Amino acid sequence: MIDVETLRTTITDIVANTLSYFPRLLTAILILLVGWIIARVIATLVKRLAIRIGFDAILARTGISEGLKKAEIRRSGDELLGLLIFWTIFLNFLLIGLESLGLTAAVEPMRNLISLLPRLLAALATLVAGILIAQFLGRAAQAAMASMGVEFHEQIGSGVNMLLIVMVVIVVLEQLGIDATIMTTIFTNVLTIVVAGAALAFGLGGRDVARNVLAGYYAREQFHTGDRLVIDGEEFTLEGINTLNAELRRGDEQLVIPNTRLTHEAIRLRG
Repeated sequence: MIDVETLRTTITDIVANTLSYFPRLLTAILILLVGWIIARVIATLVKRLAIRIGFDAILARTGISEGLKKAEIRRSGDELLGLLIFWTIFLNFLLIGLESLGLTAAVEPMRNLISLLPRLLAALATLVAGILIAQFLGRAAQAAMASMGVEFHEQIGSGVNMLLIVMVVIVVLEQLGIDATIMTTIFTNVLTIVVAGAALAFGLGGRDVARNVLAGYYAREQFHTGDRLVIDGEEFTLEGINTLNAELRRGDEQLVIPNTRLTHEAIRLRG
């Protein structure tokens, strides 16, 4: 036989709990609605600002846009930035809503996810800025080497660029909380080996090369193509100054001499 009193008490408790929970549910829904509106407005403003400053073009210059296309991500950089801002803001309101409902089991995982998004934004900013700085310094190194007449200036510029990009990637990984100790160790060891090898090569046989490179730099300030020069009592016409050597011509005879001889022995004839 059904206990009517027990059944009535149970139904009454369910209704009472539902009615007491309804204001909290309504509050959570209101919080989510307000959060969605605020997140949408701010994300739209950020997206428009990104379009105005050419954020997509900046990503294209760093090569990130090409990487996104290879990953089958069809959205532009402006849209991705807007989405990241939207979810960063909206998930905070979602966390407040869950706490108002008393769903503590879902709060901690959500808080961990939310704490990751600002770090992701900071890592993205660091990556973009770092790649741009690396490109600038790489071009500056290339220009400096080119002005000194170093023929492999493009390789030097690319090497500086890649070296700085690797350093930026290590910093970005650490910002994201990823242990980059192994990568840092490998990078440090490789860099040490390269620097030590270069220093050894320079110490053993590179001194003359370095002197000729520097002599070529100063020779370009003193002499110009077509100048008439006297070396060892003989007159030549300067045809060009390369990284290590200078090219001279006398009639059908061509002479190649180290740049140090050009700066130390050559006499320019005027008129």
